[in-house]
Amino acid sequence: MVGEGRPADPYAAASNNESPHAETPYGESPYSETSYGESRHHASAREHRRKRPIRLRITALLLVPLVSLIGLWAFAANITVDDASDKFDFSTTYEKMGLPGINLVGMLQAERSLSVVALSTRDAKDRQKLGGLRARVSAMEASFRKTATSPEARDAAEPETKRRLAVAIKALDTLPTLRAQVDAGSAEPLDVINAYSTVLDEVIKVFNGLVTVNDVAIMTQGRALISLGNARAYMLREDSLVTAAMARNGRLTPAEHTAFIQWAAEGRREFDAGLADLNAEIRGPLEQLAASDGFQRYRAAEAAIVNARGDRLPAEAADWQATTQLLSQAWAQKVTQASLALNEMAKPIGDRIILRLVLAGGFGLLAVVVSIVLSLLAARSLSRELRGLQRAALHLAEDRLPAVVARLRRGEEVDVDAEVPPLVIGKTKEVARVGDAFTRVQRTAIDTAVRESYLRQGISRVFLNVAWRNQSLLHRQLRMLDEMERGASDPKALEDLFRLDHLTTRMRRHAEGLVILSGTSPGRGWSRPVHVEDVLRAAVSEVEDYTRVEVVVVTGQAAVIGEAVADIIHLLAELIENATVFSPAPTEVLVRGEMGANGFAVDVIDRGIGLDQSELDALNLRLSRPPEFDLAVTDRLGLFVVARLAGRHGIRVALQPSLYGGVSAVVLIPRELIVDADQPEDEDVSGAVPA
Repeated sequence: MVGEGRPADPYAAASNNESPHAETPYGESPYSETSYGESRHHASAREHRRKRPIRLRITALLLVPLVSLIGLWAFAANITVDDASDKFDFSTTYEKMGLPGINLVGMLQAERSLSVVALSTRDAKDRQKLGGLRARVSAMEASFRKTATSPEARDAAEPETKRRLAVAIKALDTLPTLRAQVDAGSAEPLDVINAYSTVLDEVIKVFNGLVTVNDVAIMTQGRALISLGNARAYMLREDSLVTAAMARNGRLTPAEHTAFIQWAAEGRREFDAGLADLNAEIRGPLEQLAASDGFQRYRAAEAAIVNARGDRLPAEAADWQATTQLLSQAWAQKVTQASLALNEMAKPIGDRIILRLVLAGGFGLLAVVVSIVLSLLAARSLSRELRGLQRAALHLAEDRLPAVVARLRRGEEVDVDAEVPPLVIGKTKEVARVGDAFTRVQRTAIDTAVRESYLRQGISRVFLNVAWRNQSLLHRQLRMLDEMERGASDPKALEDLFRLDHLTTRMRRHAEGLVILSGTSPGRGWSRPVHVEDVLRAAVSEVEDYTRVEVVVVTGQAAVIGEAVADIIHLLAELIENATVFSPAPTEVLVRGEMGANGFAVDVIDRGIGLDQSELDALNLRLSRPPEFDLAVTDRLGLFVVARLAGRHGIRVALQPSLYGGVSAVVLIPRELIVDADQPEDEDVSGAVPA
């Protein structure tokens, strides 16, 4: 079909001939000399105006900030700003992540213990308590998510803290699944403890990672307190496991016993290492904890469970719950006391940071503010000028140049001077020069559009002149052939005359194509309606491989009005010829016509290789919106002709895949062009019969 696979347009050969416009009668644009002279005059006038060079503006923008920053901030920025920023960021992250995280950890530890009890006892009261605790934990979790992911917290957090927070939130997302397993009783107590502990570990890592002070002593003490907190967390894991065992009459599975041994070892290691790293000013409360009766009873019971044989808890674990409950509270209080003592130690460091920042940065900050104000004022002025130039460029590209081209296509005269007023933009010398240059660009663009319009008109007239001459000769040739056919008696000579007549008919269609591309209607026409079947057969007769074309007309009682016959024959001939060219030689091309509700529909169906959907969409867009004829597109002349003819009469042409693998061209001739077939076929005005 049209443009299918490879170019086979009948006009392609004609487009390769010598250019008919090697020497046009229009010459140079009458505006070019005047335009250039006036442009130079405007540029010269602007050159003499006093403009401040752009280098002065750039110097004004950069000099004050550079002097201020180098003189006042260079020695202080690297020393104080980072430390102060870390201090402020720590305060923010501790408030938004640390405190909510600590509270959430405590609640999750309680939920872990009660979940194991409820899973072991399966008692309704335990499950009711667990439900109430879960509601409080969920509220605490929502608060933690809201504050930890707030813009303030994210801005203050380090990349590693953000990564840990993302992991913690992902771990918290597993809580609903874990709770469902507990409710269904499908999980073992040890698995539940490990699952909750995994969530707790990720949340603990978030606020443990907040301790980033640039002081080795403070960092060491902070890490030691974290170790002591980890030791308490291991104790609470042990407590959950022992509580579950007591709910089962003191029975411990081998896996649970192994886990208990591992937790006991880790807890002792964390506690001993943390206590050893604390200095004398802080370790007092923790030494009291280590020496307390509750801590000693806990360690003794822990050792007894570790060394126990069999699957029962030893007798030393009888008062485990009471011991660990009191010890857990005392442990948390002692760690808090040590944390407050550490905070007092760190206060002088923070005070020194703030003092250095104020003394070293106060005057620098003032200079920076002044620099910013001056820079903004200068930048705003320069930006205003550049925006004006930008608006002018956009106005030309989007409004003025398209309007000029549209007027030229309508045949209107265009005054280049009126269309290109000089640009007066800003007070900066370089920007003004750019404005002058852009004025010249505008003038050149519009002048080029005018020249191109004149060139197109000249080419169209040349095409039209050549086409009319060819048409005249072809009409005379057809009449002579008609006379020779009437007088011929030799069958062989008559057959040759018929082939020559057919070839001449095709040449006439090609000449008419040039007339159509020039924007004019061909001279051939009918004064009365012509049967649709005769119109289809006339179109087939103008195709080289007409013997491969089968015409089927379902509705024969319709005719095309006379003034549209020639154009419809030409349109259908273009489509039929493309169908024969782009389908294998032995195959048949079907031309099927049928009267429909909206007009007479003609299907031209081939059995070629077809086109993909993107190509079909592009071709259909051209057919529905007749494009401006482009001399550079020589392989789509037939498409231009079809689109022009269809647009002239309101005919709809669409390409679509055919059932035979090729392409089907659907032509819908509107009802306005169709009448009842009650009149005989008229003759061609030029003397040729459409057959």
